[in-house]
Amino acid sequence: MKVDTKLFLILFSLVTAPLATALVLIHEGYGELGELFLSVSAIASFLMLKPLASLLANVIFMRDIKAMNRFCLQVKQGKYNAAWPLPDEQEDEHELLQLKRNLFWMVHAISSREDWLQSRLSETAETKERFERMSYMDGLTGIYNRRFFDERLLELAEQAMNKGESFYLMMLDCDGFKAVNDVFGHQAGDALLVRLAGILQRFTREGVDYPFRYGGDEFGVIFTCVEQDAVMRISERIRERFHDVRVGDSSLSIGVGRFEWAVDAEAAVEELKQRVDLAVYAAKNGGKDRVILAGQRPPEMRAQ
Repeated sequence: MKVDTKLFLILFSLVTAPLATALVLIHEGYGELGELFLSVSAIASFLMLKPLASLLANVIFMRDIKAMNRFCLQVKQGKYNAAWPLPDEQEDEHELLQLKRNLFWMVHAISSREDWLQSRLSETAETKERFERMSYMDGLTGIYNRRFFDERLLELAEQAMNKGESFYLMMLDCDGFKAVNDVFGHQAGDALLVRLAGILQRFTREGVDYPFRYGGDEFGVIFTCVEQDAVMRISERIRERFHDVRVGDSSLSIGVGRFEWAVDAEAAVEELKQRVDLAVYAAKNGGKDRVILAGQRPPEMRAQ
């Protein structure tokens, strides 16, 4: 019911109806009764003026204002789907109804804006995660880079020391890579590194082993949850598989080492990298194209 209609009915009941009744009584010859009725109505109206004013305000305004307040409280709690029934929009709507309609549309706009902001925040989080992943990946080969290797190696060392476990580090150097660049060009050299990275990925387990590019033509793999014999077999297969894709006389010199527990994780990591690096150089000095276990001399040097 419109506010104007409510106001009309209330005023008619309080003013027009008693006055009309008194006039009818006077017209019918009941003058004294009519005057008495009119006096009683005036006194009653005066006595009921305050409660009737409160009732009038509640009927006309307060009920709608309370409804709007409940609506605002729901919105404050994040319930943007809160709503109230609204009639079809008319040209001569009362301002209170217009306020309710505008308030509803304002909340709808806020809800849409918040949905947009949440979407943007999700995109931002995804972008941040993507860039974080990119910061750990080698741009040329698509495998992990040295930053990831350094951080992950230290994490694994700390875990191994806490749990009494171990893991293996394999590092390799592409022999004759400079000659590949000089003779066949840098594009051929880059393509060879990409193929080498593909071989490392093919012979490792995703989420368990971690192939990485250390820099230039130096690569490696962190092997976890595996025995030494298996690591040596995999290293040999990587070396052999490289023969199928190599350019010119290039080959792989590979060193393998087992993580040894120590009091300090960082010192143990540096010691492991040093031992494996020495194994790689031992493979190179022993004729290249071979796998050497850290601490083990190449076959040609064992008799010496």
